[in-house]
Amino acid sequence: MFEDKALVDRFIEGWRKSGVQRLGFLYGRYEEYDDVPLGIKAVVVAIYEPPQTCAKHSIEFLEDPNSRLVDIMASHLGLRKVGWIFTDLEPEENGRVSYKRNIHTHLLTGEECIMAAEFQNSHPNACTQASDGYFGSKFVTVCVSGNEHNNIDTTGYQASNQCMSLIRDDCFVPTLD
Repeated sequence: MFEDKALVDRFIEGWRKSGVQRLGFLYGRYEEYDDVPLGIKAVVVAIYEPPQTCAKHSIEFLEDPNSRLVDIMASHLGLRKVGWIFTDLEPEENGRVSYKRNIHTHLLTGEECIMAAEFQNSHPNACTQASDGYFGSKFVTVCVSGNEHNNIDTTGYQASNQCMSLIRDDCFVPTLD
């Protein structure tokens, strides 16, 4: 959940101005979510865009010399890295965008699933009941893409614990499109 809709609008504005895909890290806090038993939700209050090489159909992370500083500053504000967000937008006429992610094509690519699981593995969830003190992750993946009405929409995902284990043990590789 985004605390302020303007956060996402500013993030998408980068795509509108440049025409290239963008990614960012979500900073916020976790809160109880009463609509689901034992529910927890991430409340996002900031998006940090690290150095990246962006193109019309791809994004590449670059080394971020400020990563640690950003995490420290966020911590001083009572925030933490709770997820990542990326665009997969293709413009159409009249300000619309392509609807290409659905049950008939794909929701996330193999590479995006791998990234989600890698991020989740690097942000484990503390759990006193687990033998190693951790179980799963609360880290989220948010994809900004076109919906069935050809409007821009956000969709949240998480890799399963099984997928996280497969990535951790190097048993999962992306496919070529």
